[in-house]
Amino acid sequence: MVRTILTDEDPRLRTESEPVQSNDPALEQDIADLADTLADFRDRAGFGRAISAPQVGIMKRLIVLNLGAGPVALLNPTITQRSSEHQVVWDDCLSVPDRLVRVERSRSISLEFQNPAGQEISWDVTAADMAELLQHEVDHLDGVLMTDRAESPDSIRPIDERSQLAPDTAVAAPRVTATGIAAQLPRIDPTFTDSPQYECEPLSEALGARVLLKVETANPIRCFKGRGASLLIADHCGASAAPRPVVTSSAGNWGQAIAYACRAYGIPTTVYAAENANPTKLDRMRALGAEVVLHGADLDEAKLVAKAFAAEQGYRFVEDGQDEAVTEGHGSIGVELADDMAATGDHLDAVLVPVGNGAMIAGIGGWLKAASPATQVLGVTPTGAPAMRKAWLAPTERDLWGSDPVETIADGLAVRIPIADAVDDMVGLVDDVLEVDDETIAEAMRLLFSEAGLLTEPSGAAGIAAILDNPERFRGRHVAVIICGSNIGPDQLALLA
Repeated sequence: MVRTILTDEDPRLRTESEPVQSNDPALEQDIADLADTLADFRDRAGFGRAISAPQVGIMKRLIVLNLGAGPVALLNPTITQRSSEHQVVWDDCLSVPDRLVRVERSRSISLEFQNPAGQEISWDVTAADMAELLQHEVDHLDGVLMTDRAESPDSIRPIDERSQLAPDTAVAAPRVTATGIAAQLPRIDPTFTDSPQYECEPLSEALGARVLLKVETANPIRCFKGRGASLLIADHCGASAAPRPVVTSSAGNWGQAIAYACRAYGIPTTVYAAENANPTKLDRMRALGAEVVLHGADLDEAKLVAKAFAAEQGYRFVEDGQDEAVTEGHGSIGVELADDMAATGDHLDAVLVPVGNGAMIAGIGGWLKAASPATQVLGVTPTGAPAMRKAWLAPTERDLWGSDPVETIADGLAVRIPIADAVDDMVGLVDDVLEVDDETIAEAMRLLFSEAGLLTEPSGAAGIAAILDNPERFRGRHVAVIICGSNIGPDQLALLA
């Protein structure tokens, strides 16, 4: 039910709210009403990502967010820490819809709240815009309006002056959004969706954390990449009555995904790979109908030749991480994780995602940062392939990209030259990127085999390696780990001995 939003003349907006009780019989309806009211306001006004219960006369410490993947309820939120660094913004408000107010707030905060199932959740909010939004909403719970924080009369201005007052806030829209991911879900080849996800109790006991495995290997190509590749090739073939042959470069799994998708449409496929590529993956690409060309010492050298060949022949070159449809397809992993948590009323503290070209982590982050924003999205890269972590930490220093050599057993993560768009997609969606060495990756492979009965390639074990390397960070936490591939070569198989 859509409720009337109170405006700043109403004295209830300056009254401190009462805590939500655990046995509150009206809570479910309150959350639904707040979600409906927020959606209605956004349809009419064009803005609004959150609403607090006092804004509709419900005097409870309750906030509902909608960041693009449906409503998220925060019960009894408390700001436990504020950064010393501040930001000054022109703030807007559903209860003061005709004005902007210049306010100063902390640039990052820590928040504690309960979810509707009663779980206690801690959220380190480092994104400046989200920190500002939550401080605004907690103010409402304390009976404080943004106008109360105005430093002077000049700090309150008509909302139609927004473009003049805050011109630098008009940033380019991100390529990867929850809306885009949701639109692609029905189009993904169902062969690759609804992959197994379950808590592995032996692994949880061994690692001291609640480990939920998301196993992306029970499909014809033994990896997750068919999710995004199926969309890309469907778009390619749907755009023309006579689609061009496809060329790509791959360490193996992406090439299999493209070959598998192209075979369904009868499209010729050529995959360029490094001369030292995993022989198991090379054989599987050929078995799926691809012509495989070996060139160069690593994937990036093979990619340069592949691009030149495609341009010369007039073929379509497709690159893992470049096309947003691929990233959106991989985002379906995040949808499945979030849906499972919603169904059980549980909460994920973090998800650990191996980072190759970055499309999988950007897709997962694109959904989880909207559906479960307190869940940390953590990437994992090998110490012998640091390029993606360095690029994510300093996305504008592109003249340094490709300067580090690559030497790792995790061939699927062996990126030397990042894709600029893929790195940009990660910014704002990824909380941290952890490094793990090859020795720990091999230990993680053995642990997955002994405790979970899973045969994984090194890339697929990177998330478990991150827990092994950071036991205190993950101790007692509920952590999802993406097991992204099991195309293991002879040398890698020997690591299990």
